Amino acid sequence: MLGLENLSKRSRCSWWILAATLMAMDAQTCPAADPVPDKVVVLTFDDSVRSQFEVVRPILKQYGFGATFFITEGFEFEKDKRNYMTWEQIGQLHRDGFEIGNHTRDHKALTIENYKAQLGSIAARCHEHGIPAPISFAYPGNTFTLEMLPWLAEQGIRFARRGGTPEFEYRAGKGVALEPGLDHPLLIPTAGDARPDWIFDDFLRAVLQAELGRISVLQFHGVPDGAHDWVSTSADKFRVYMHYLKVNGFRVIALRDLGQYIDEGMEPKDPKGVIADRQDMLAKGLLRSEARLPLTRRETSYWFDIMKRHGYTVAETRMASGLDASSAKLALAKARSGRVKGNHLEVLPYPGGRHPRIGFRDGEIRPHRETKLSVFSPWSTTDYIVLDIPEAIWNTAPSGRELLYLAHNHIPTMWDKRDITLAHGEWQPIRGGHESRRVFPNGVELQTRVWPGTAGVKMEMRLTNNSKNKLTGLYTQNCAMLGNMMGFNQQTIDNKVFTPMAVACGDPSGTRWILYAWQACVRGWGSELCPCLHSDPHFPDIAVGKSAVLRGWMAFYEGTEIDEALENVNRMPWLRVE
Repeated sequence: MLGLENLSKRSRCSWWILAATLMAMDAQTCPAADPVPDKVVVLTFDDSVRSQFEVVRPILKQYGFGATFFITEGFEFEKDKRNYMTWEQIGQLHRDGFEIGNHTRDHKALTIENYKAQLGSIAARCHEHGIPAPISFAYPGNTFTLEMLPWLAEQGIRFARRGGTPEFEYRAGKGVALEPGLDHPLLIPTAGDARPDWIFDDFLRAVLQAELGRISVLQFHGVPDGAHDWVSTSADKFRVYMHYLKVNGFRVIALRDLGQYIDEGMEPKDPKGVIADRQDMLAKGLLRSEARLPLTRRETSYWFDIMKRHGYTVAETRMASGLDASSAKLALAKARSGRVKGNHLEVLPYPGGRHPRIGFRDGEIRPHRETKLSVFSPWSTTDYIVLDIPEAIWNTAPSGRELLYLAHNHIPTMWDKRDITLAHGEWQPIRGGHESRRVFPNGVELQTRVWPGTAGVKMEMRLTNNSKNKLTGLYTQNCAMLGNMMGFNQQTIDNKVFTPMAVACGDPSGTRWILYAWQACVRGWGSELCPCLHSDPHFPDIAVGKSAVLRGWMAFYEGTEIDEALENVNRMPWLRVE
């Protein structure tokens, strides 16, 4: 594709109008994933066991539950029809509305030599019996490697279920819930792998993880399983489990139905990094949640008004507030959602709960809300940009380059390395705007202020050095996340223009733009993985007892002269370095 740097200013704008329009046409085919409500459970059944047809099928039909049956012709499938289904029975499961998934021909781990035959054979047998080619897969023995992922994708697999390992040992049958947007869709964890010695509490432990944006995936084999007694479940226990799900209002689905909650193509950059972070949190006994429980009725009203303005579901308010479902539903019903009156742009603290990104969420695990503000679009009543100011501040310490601050948790900061946990902070109202103040354990104070106007939003960061040492190497990342700005949130940098300080992102028409700039910018950039704009500044060195200030600007521009608009931003008196 022709690079923008090789075009004239006017040609560049014309090129982008055409290219972005075509890009938007493609993007419209991939609707955004729905928020995950509480009580979503996926039922899966492995190994083609006959009791799945004779015992499981009528129970699921009685309750109206969905499920995925993972089919293999391994073990004694061809000979032992007392313990294994026939293909006619498998076909009937499909006609009943259940999903037929792929579990390999021979119940063998995939290799570069065998994956086409192992996956293709089951797909061919499905075709023979009028069953669509499977899009879901279960790893035989729950064993996986990252090299398998492209093989599965090549064969049309969209969702693949692993076991509870490595978060838990296989023998326990324990596991963790799926976190859509973080877990790779071809590495979906099992929350519970049923065993003959399970008691009801083991089942509850698995299904009660289905809350706060998480989905519990259950793994069963035979009910009962005469060929594999170590993973057998009695029919009586299974009936109790299913009855509990029904009477307690769980939504029970097949693995393929996860497409409602997982954006197609939104895959983690580091699939094992997500797993490792979860293992670390489990080892420390910490919750993977940033929910903040409001302590007063006034605080509840304040945050639920903000969440309602953001269009949150009850499940999302629970993820932000930690309130139980009934309390959250009541608070959301009472909340006000009106827009701020006046001509100024609307700016509100970002309440958390809903992830501010689409794409590359494993680059921002457990985001903090104290640095994030939403700037609502003048072109839509629902769209908004999330400013993360700052997302990160790097500092050069005697031991080397360290993170003085990071607006999420999974990358260790200088405080994490010292086992110091930073206290939460919140945005506070000031005259005409909002302010956030953080004092770090070494005495360094960060003050961030934002003032919305009619033409744009003024921003200011002040670092005051009350530590014992001079501050140096203060590279700062300031991010404008575009995930909730329709038309600006494609995974590309082709809709962006960068100048030494001011940067811009355009919509498919090329007539609407978001402008973003910080003085002392050392890097203007965007990401193909996560729709965003960066104008990253560098604080000067700060002596002990001294302060330094950086100013920023964000605006919405309507027109086609984007280069002129960016030049005007670069010349703004507000951004002039004094």
